[in-house]
Amino acid sequence: MITKKGWASQFMFGAYKKEAAFGAGVTMDATNACSMRGFDAEITMPDVVMNDKDEVTGAEFGTTQEIIASRLEINYKEAKAKPNTVAFLSALVLGASASTKDGAFNAWKHKITRVAAGTAQPSTQAEFKVGGLQYSAKGIKGKSLKISAADSGLVSVEAGLMGAGDRATSATAFVPVITESFLKVNQAKFWMENGSSISVAATLTQDAQNISSGTPVSLGARLKSFELSYDNALEGQVGFGGAGLYQDIDCGRRKAELKFSLLFNDATELNHYLNQNPLAVEFDLKGALIAAGGTMYYGVQLIVPRFMLKAAPWPKGGANDTLTIDMEADIQDDGTNSPVIVEVYTAKAAYLAA
Repeated sequence: MITKKGWASQFMFGAYKKEAAFGAGVTMDATNACSMRGFDAEITMPDVVMNDKDEVTGAEFGTTQEIIASRLEINYKEAKAKPNTVAFLSALVLGASASTKDGAFNAWKHKITRVAAGTAQPSTQAEFKVGGLQYSAKGIKGKSLKISAADSGLVSVEAGLMGAGDRATSATAFVPVITESFLKVNQAKFWMENGSSISVAATLTQDAQNISSGTPVSLGARLKSFELSYDNALEGQVGFGGAGLYQDIDCGRRKAELKFSLLFNDATELNHYLNQNPLAVEFDLKGALIAAGGTMYYGVQLIVPRFMLKAAPWPKGGANDTLTIDMEADIQDDGTNSPVIVEVYTAKAAYLAA
């Protein structure tokens, strides 16, 4: 037989349009959707399946089986992330996105924050083709997000997605891929601030620190790796009716985690832990100019406005190693800002618009 190849798989998301109602779907055209490239995606269907083996049927091995409820989950990852992907997945998981245009130029920045408690997460539609099997899935919500990177490398993004369970065969044409450069850490800066000097700007400035009323510590040269994760603890709502699909999907108690490793320098970071100082960090990556004549560059800014270290950053390393420290953060509410802020600069006007 002629075998099917994984590299021929295709994925498309309704990245620019959210569903008007959960499970309603969106029109998957070039206005509302984009095809993906350079991804690794795992699609699972953890359905609720029941049979009659626990009842008296006169047959030792049972006689029938039915799918009682349909389920769909997707783990989507780009090891070499692009701005468009980071913007879409962040907006889908965190839930709130506000876009600002670069004057008359076709470039926008998208400030993505935690959706307010009691406000529904946005949902959209996905289209995927694997081994020649093409399906669409509605009611897709963001379960979790992880953005990470290591020195001398690229930014990676990964998201856990959860659907209503709808999956229908499809022949929808895949729209073009958005062409962008990878997000490279050799174009990035990293700052940390502590105590009363923490001040997060309401309007962020690209390629400049936005977390301090003074001069934060620049840690870019010492940074070895970082990992920022966000989890919505999604819970599917079943109820009566629904034809075996979730009738909605809602957040549980949300949480976020931050880990990063630094080259060891002195006692500063250990003292932050011992004194339980409140801290803030900002990661800022600026790439190529988006529109000729404009002021915005492809890039991403990640800000954690408040955290405390939950483990002592004690230096580690063997006789032949350079000493490093691991920073493990307990992300907290500062009473004003979203616990995680993601601002992404792209050539698209909006993500998950109404």
